[in-house]
Formats: sequence, structure tokens, C-alpha cells
Amino acid sequence: MAGLGLIKDLAEREQALARQLEEAKQAAQAKIKEAEAQAAQIVAQAQEAVRELEGRMRAQTAETVARLEAEAKARAEAEAKSITQAAEARIEGAVKLVLGEVLP
Repeated sequence: MAGLGLIKDLAEREQALARQLEEAKQAAQAKIKEAEAQAAQIVAQAQEAVRELEGRMRAQTAETVARLEAEAKARAEAEAKSITQAAEARIEGAVKLVLGEVLP
């Protein structure tokens, strides 16, 4: 009869260990799901940060391009004005010279 009690005790221990193993397995799965959820949240936050950074960079690039275009246009207009004034002065001088030669 002692052998029967030993077998029963071993069976109970095996069942207890099986329950503990299943509980540990479920706890591990829960932790894995939690870690996956946290990882997904981190990825989503990183993607949002990237989108925000891209938006800021696009805006900054657009502002820089607009500023450079305005500066280039202003320089071109100033240079055109300078060239026009120099040309007008030369034309005026040439007209005076021609008129001086043609008219008595």
C-alpha cells in the first residue's frame, strides 16, 4: 500500500508541476504580448517623430529656397538697373557726340 501512496504523491506532484509550467507559459506569453504592444507603440511614436521632422525639414527647405530666390531676384534686378543706367549714360554720351559732329 505504501507504493500506491507514493505513486499518488508522484502523480499529484506531476500535476502540480504541469500546472506551474502552464502558468509560467501563460505568463511568458502575456509578457511577450505586452512587449510586442510596447514595441508597436515605440515604432508608432518613432514614425510620428519622423513625419514631424520631415514636415519641419520641408518647411525649412521651402523657406530657404524662397529666401534664396528673393535674394537672387533682388541681385538680378539691381544688376539690371546698374547695367541699364550705365548703358543709358553711354548712349547719352554717344548721342551728344554724334549730334556734336552732325550739327554745327
